[in-house]
Amino acid sequence: MTTATAKHIPSQPRARATYEKLLAAAGELVAEVGIERISTNLIAERAGLTPPTFYHYFHDKYDVLGTLGKRLMDAQNALVPIDADQNAEGIAAMLIAHVDVTRGFPGGHWVMRILRAVPALEHIRIDSHREMARVLTEAELAANPGADHATLFAKMRLVVEIGYGAIEMAFEEPDLDVEDLMRDAARAILAVVPRQP
Repeated sequence: MTTATAKHIPSQPRARATYEKLLAAAGELVAEVGIERISTNLIAERAGLTPPTFYHYFHDKYDVLGTLGKRLMDAQNALVPIDADQNAEGIAAMLIAHVDVTRGFPGGHWVMRILRAVPALEHIRIDSHREMARVLTEAELAANPGADHATLFAKMRLVVEIGYGAIEMAFEEPDLDVEDLMRDAARAILAVVPRQP
């Protein structure tokens, strides 16, 4: 099992289109058949390509799924406003946007599940969450220079996990009202790192 480092990320338009086809096919298939049954042959077949073409770009199924996971983490992280003045309403809206991005992503919440369940890929989620906590810590320190860095990082790491957990829960419990869930998550986040009114 490899760790989500594609062999060859193409720059030429035609090759890039092939690469994207493989990623889209993997996202569709993981939602349909699950991590155990997805295979490189199935991914290639769904993309309308041959297995050797798959192996030109990726080492194995974990490589392509790891690439999807990294992309999803990057897309989610791009939604996080980096400032120290977020209120509950803004945090809830940002978390709802995360749910929407995940819904529109190939494989969406299944990719999130894979990043928690597959040991060889969990580092993608953890590294992403640590980086987001680092960025949030730096923003908070800029607004509050007297804060203790280590304590603040631990709090921001928890904040990231609360948000991510709420996003996962929105998919695991589809009968829950997403807006209510994210408002509750926002209040939990503000309980960890209080904001000025």
